[in-house]
Amino acid sequence: MRGGGLLFLALALAFAACGVAGYGVHPLSRIAVHRARVALDESAAVRASPKLLGSRGEDTHWVTVDFAVPHASDDDWIGVFSPSEFNASTCPGSQRSGQIPGPDICSAPVKYQFANYSSGYAQSGKGTLKFQLINQRQDFSFGLFTGGLSNPTLVAVSNKIAFANPKAPVYPRLALGKTWNEMTVTWTSGYDTSEASPIVEWGMKGSPPVRTTADTATFGRERLCGEPASTVGWRDPGFIHTAFLKNLRPDKE
Repeated sequence: MRGGGLLFLALALAFAACGVAGYGVHPLSRIAVHRARVALDESAAVRASPKLLGSRGEDTHWVTVDFAVPHASDDDWIGVFSPSEFNASTCPGSQRSGQIPGPDICSAPVKYQFANYSSGYAQSGKGTLKFQLINQRQDFSFGLFTGGLSNPTLVAVSNKIAFANPKAPVYPRLALGKTWNEMTVTWTSGYDTSEASPIVEWGMKGSPPVRTTADTATFGRERLCGEPASTVGWRDPGFIHTAFLKNLRPDKE
């Protein structure tokens, strides 16, 4: 019995050590975007389909990415970029001042997969991968990289794809309010208050509906503490809308 207890303790400590070792290491943080180089290769190619996402109002969509490279390697990878223009010359705020040059690529990918996840890629140099994308208020493109995650080199860029309504209100969240009889509804969209009025229509069962106007907030890269959050890690948050539903009653629908 004592031996069994010691074995259980040893296994528990081993799992705990593994958990500590991996804590806080996000997969995207392994990509050295600041070292990325652009060396487009005419013999490499990436193609994404379909070009139009969410045509039926969906806010998520699966995308198929076909790619080819003349000399395949196990550390080749495909990155998803949004906005689709991620060359440093096209992105505001990406160039450093003075004599220190900025990175060739101005934004980190929002997702990536290794190319060899596609069966047969190592032998043929051709592959197909699927990515699930969510509506993030901007269009997307895919980049094919060689050199692994630590020294990435961009060799091909795909066509652009986008959601039918990139500004659509998405991802509603409910939370408790400031008082016991209040709740908040928060969602995100691409609409400023000059373009649309954010409201929530709600009501108690059997009562007329009530319309509550939401507060709207956003922030810019200048509000962040510094690099990389304000450079390659920056992503426009869109507009965050919050409505307060007040005078709610317990045990009432």
